[in-house]
Amino acid sequence: MQKANTRQKCFLEEHVRNKYFKKNITDLQKPDKIYLDNTNLLYALCPQKPETGTVRETFIANQLASAGHTIEYAGYKRGDFRIDNDTVIEVGGADKGYGQLAGQEHSFIAADDIESAYLRKIPLWAFGFLY
Repeated sequence: MQKANTRQKCFLEEHVRNKYFKKNITDLQKPDKIYLDNTNLLYALCPQKPETGTVRETFIANQLASAGHTIEYAGYKRGDFRIDNDTVIEVGGADKGYGQLAGQEHSFIAADDIESAYLRKIPLWAFGFLY
């Protein structure tokens, strides 16, 4: 059993690369969010089906990081992510409203279950082209 735990720990250390902090937080402190490197790992490691919001956020973080963007955890009241210190992204479903983005310039919703962009809503699948 000890070998299995060691293997699991090594596996997680290899694939947990996306640790996000609010602004001015150092790596020595506890991160606000930790995302696996790939959404498929969520399904492999979770005994039940992973939460839809976690899968969506993991996907966005992975795609933006692979495209070379700087990602910062924005906090629940101001969107999910701040990209390149400028753009705020809130991740959600088709019915996600703009409440969390009120008063913020350069803010968008990455919405699942929509086919095309409308106003400041971008389809979640479109971020897959960044890879």
